[in-house]
Amino acid sequence: MSAPNPLLQTVMSLLKAFRTYVWLWVIPTVAMTTVALLYAVAKSTTWQASQALVVRDEARGMNRQGRFDSTESMRAFHETIVEVAKSSGVVSAALKQLGTPKSLLGKKKFPTDADIQALQESISVVAPTGSELGTTEVLYLSVKGKTPADAISRTDAVCDQLETHLGKLRNARAGSVTTELKESLKLATADLQRATNSLSAMEREVGRDLAELRVLNQSGSGDGNLRTALNQVKAEIRQRESEVEAHRELLGVLVTAKDDPDELLAMPSSMFAAQPSLKRLKDGLVDAQLRTSDLKGKMSIGHPLVQAAIQGEQAVRSSLRSELASAIGSCETDLQVTLRQVSSLTKQLDDLQARLGRLAGLRAEYAVLVNDVEQRTSIVQQAKQDLATATATQSSSQATSLITRFQEPQVGDSPIGPGRTTIVGIGLLGGLMTGAGLVFLVVPIGPEGSRSRRLTDYLGIGRRGSDRQQATPQGGARVGRRAEDQSRSRRANDTPQFGRRGEDQAETSPDEGRKRREDERTK
Repeated sequence: MSAPNPLLQTVMSLLKAFRTYVWLWVIPTVAMTTVALLYAVAKSTTWQASQALVVRDEARGMNRQGRFDSTESMRAFHETIVEVAKSSGVVSAALKQLGTPKSLLGKKKFPTDADIQALQESISVVAPTGSELGTTEVLYLSVKGKTPADAISRTDAVCDQLETHLGKLRNARAGSVTTELKESLKLATADLQRATNSLSAMEREVGRDLAELRVLNQSGSGDGNLRTALNQVKAEIRQRESEVEAHRELLGVLVTAKDDPDELLAMPSSMFAAQPSLKRLKDGLVDAQLRTSDLKGKMSIGHPLVQAAIQGEQAVRSSLRSELASAIGSCETDLQVTLRQVSSLTKQLDDLQARLGRLAGLRAEYAVLVNDVEQRTSIVQQAKQDLATATATQSSSQATSLITRFQEPQVGDSPIGPGRTTIVGIGLLGGLMTGAGLVFLVVPIGPEGSRSRRLTDYLGIGRRGSDRQQATPQGGARVGRRAEDQSRSRRANDTPQFGRRGEDQAETSPDEGRKRREDERTK
């Protein structure tokens, strides 16, 4: 005789259980399907409209043309848009722009906090698919509504109020920056004025040497007018000192030649440059001496020609002595004049050196003041430029917008979320699964010989005698296996009666079942 198919027995047992306990799975199925149907009928559809937005940065320079200089600044601006779009001010203004719903005509306050919160939850600002905030200039503003038209109108209202409030935010931020820059410019101008006054006071103190001080400050070792004049004075002093030495030597020679005119004959011609008449007399004396010597060589000393030559020589000597006296006076005068020139030039040299020394002492302080004035001038210029930029931004904040709408709001082909048919199907499927679970929990299902246990069996309530017998530790493993083998041999000839053997079905009282188990244990 062939063994029965366990799978077929399980299926037959399952069908029998579902037929026997129809109410156990039909009631949950009908109940959950009814609830799902009521929810699907009462549930309102939700549509979502999306508006593409292109954002840009403020056009502070011609080279940037409104592009962001870094991803951090772009991400910060995107986060600002997200916060402003969901702010209570934007949502409240958008609801007022849409108008009071018909069901709220009798209410005095609109919009309420609940209305604002509901619209805030329906607004979302996201980047395109595959991107994140801060990596692209395109954003999508999505708003949910009960109908496609309602979603589009809500999206338009939120976009309008977003642009308006972003402009107000830019205006307020630019206004605060403008106020701050005005105060900064005021302080920088005052500091510049103080530095300029200090520099002006030093320049007035320097006076005529200001040009030289500026040359020293700019070049450090340049040749200014004062330094050029100093070099010229030094050269003139050296020249005058040479003239003084020449006059003194000439004066000494002239004094000696006054007693002995023959001393003039040994003097070089360069010493007679300042006395041309004396040089001629010297030359005349030399000629007279030569003539006298020539005549003495030819004639006797008493000869009239010789006497005439001697008298002529004496006349030249007499003229030379008188000329020497005047030459000595002239030389002394020239010497005094030259000495006075040297003294004057020395005073000029000392004055120039003192002025240069004074300028050298003022140079460091003057350089500090000049650098301070230049730095404060740069600060004032930068503050003016920033103030002009902030003023332009404040003026354009209400006229222009940093977000641009791209095309019209787009609505999906179907409402978001599950549809009514899906909801009813989910309720029906959930009811069937719940009913099947209850059937499996209450009714043991499986083929003959390896029946599944009921939930009460696992809890230890109403267990079969064979289960309690196998769980008794006194019998040991060998007794348990022998009883199980005998039980299997008997079950092969039993008639399937929903998982029970014939003798199990014949048990009508606990005493008979206990007696039978004791007999099996004894065997």
